[in-house]
Amino acid sequence: MIDNIQNKKESRSKIRNPASEGASISFKPPGGVWEYQIKLRELSDSGLGLLVKQDSDLLKQISVGDVFTVNYHEDSVPMTVQHQTVQVRHISFPPTGIPENHMVIGLRFLEPDDDQ
Repeated sequence: MIDNIQNKKESRSKIRNPASEGASISFKPPGGVWEYQIKLRELSDSGLGLLVKQDSDLLKQISVGDVFTVNYHEDSVPMTVQHQTVQVRHISFPPTGIPENHMVIGLRFLEPDDDQ
C-alpha cells in the first residue's frame, strides 16, 4: 500500500541491468481482479524493478511482503515466458527522482524453499 512507500538512498549491493526493450511481466496481485502487464525497468540475479505511475491503482493492491507469481515475457524469437514466484521488497521513489510522479516496485525472486 502507499503508506509502505520509502524515500531512501539506494542501498542495494546487487548489480542491476536495464531490461531488454521488449521484456515485461504480467501478474494478478493477491486478491486482485485485473491482470497487469508492465514493461520491465531493470533486473538482477535476485529480482527485478517495475516503474509505475504514482497514482496507479496497482499501488493500492500490493504491499511490501506480498508474494505472488509473475509471468516473465522476454522479447526473443520465439518469445519465451517464464513463471516466477516473487516477493515485494520495496515500493519507493526512483533514487534520482526521475521520472517524476513514478514509483519503483522492487520484486525479489523466491526459490520454492524460501521462507515467506
